[in-house]
Amino acid sequence: MKNNLRIIAKRKRKLISLDTEDKNTFLKNINSCFDRVFSIEKSVKEAGLYYPIFNEISPLVFIEYFKDNNITTALPVVNSNSMVFKKWFKKEKLQKSHIGTYEPLRTNKTILPQIIVVPMLMFDRKLNRLGYGAGYYDKSISILKRYFDKKQKNFITIGLAYSEQETKSIPYESHDQKLDFIVTEKEILSKVNLN
Repeated sequence: MKNNLRIIAKRKRKLISLDTEDKNTFLKNINSCFDRVFSIEKSVKEAGLYYPIFNEISPLVFIEYFKDNNITTALPVVNSNSMVFKKWFKKEKLQKSHIGTYEPLRTNKTILPQIIVVPMLMFDRKLNRLGYGAGYYDKSISILKRYFDKKQKNFITIGLAYSEQETKSIPYESHDQKLDFIVTEKEILSKVNLN
C-alpha cells in the first residue's frame, strides 16, 4: 500500500511548482511557525535540516534565521541502518551519499538537534508523513524524543510540503512518528498548542 503511494507521490511532486506569490506565502508560513516554536522554546541551540533532492522544498533559506538566533545547523548523515546529524555550515562542501542525498563530512561533529525539519512525499491532516520508506527519520525522531524527554525539553519536528502533497489518509504503523507541524504554502498544521 505505502509503496504504491510513494510511486504516485513522487510522480505528483515532480510536477508541482509554485508561483512567486505562493513562494512568498510559504516563506511567511515557515517563519511564522519558527516564531511560534521559539516563543515557547527559547533554549534551542541546534537544529537539523535536510539538503533538498527531487523537487523537495528547500529548508536552506532558514540557515540565516537559525544563525540570527545563535542556533547551530546540521544535516543528516545516513549509515547502513541509521541516521545521525552532523554540524554543517552553509558554504561547507557536501558529499553524495550511497542513497543519493547530500551529506556533510562524516568527520564533522555529531549533534542532537532539538528541532528537525523533515522532507516528505505525502501527508495527511493527522500530521502523518509518508517518507521514502527506509525509516531513517522515524528512528531518529524516536531517539531524539526520548533524549529530550529525559532532559525535560521539547523536541519539535517540522515537515515541509506543497499543499498538493496532502492526501486523505496515510496508512499508519506502530513505528511511524507523527510530526508536530506541517507547513505548506497555504497553512500551518499543528498538534502543538503554542498559544
